[in-house]
Amino acid sequence: MAQRLVQKVQSPALPIPTGGPLKPYLDALNNILRLFFNLLSSAVNSVVGEYGGRFIEAPNAKFFSTVDQTASVINTAYALQFENTYLGEAISIAGTPKTQITPLYSGVYNFELSVELTSGSASSKELSFWVRRSGVDIANTARLHVVAGSGGVDNFEYSFTLDLTAGQYVELMWATDDLNITIDYQAAASPRPAVPSTLLTVVFVSAVPETLPTP
Repeated sequence: MAQRLVQKVQSPALPIPTGGPLKPYLDALNNILRLFFNLLSSAVNSVVGEYGGRFIEAPNAKFFSTVDQTASVINTAYALQFENTYLGEAISIAGTPKTQITPLYSGVYNFELSVELTSGSASSKELSFWVRRSGVDIANTARLHVVAGSGGVDNFEYSFTLDLTAGQYVELMWATDDLNITIDYQAAASPRPAVPSTLLTVVFVSAVPETLPTP
């Protein structure tokens, strides 16, 4: 068990009213306050206690695609699409096709991307992947990936964190220098289930910092 940095709380001992015309009122008030403090301390202690994180609900989402995705023109930016939603708690996806990941609340979010790739020719192919926020490419987010071999299957994975304010959206962009490459959906084949062409997990990490970073 992890070290507990926040101590548990106890309900305060409320004073017992003495006699007087207000005693019935104060007794009733104390009963209400005692109930409130007991509920409050129980809730707080559950959160700060052992495995308390299971009581906290945070924005999270998982999106995936079950269609092949290809480029029509080399060295041209395309947005990865995720037309299926498995989880979508306070994070949605919009656009036609669905490419724009939009949080309901401001925060720092972690993104985990997986892309399945199939090569259609023996030549070496260089692909680029990067992050675009509300239509603007974010500096220093590009990653290069090289695929070679005809019929070869490859996987690209990318993990990053990003600050977003409510209403902003994220698109994951890609480009290729060779059209003989497919972001490939693989149907289920015994004994395995289907393989999505793209898979994206998004999880809330923390509040937005007071001073926003510059990429």
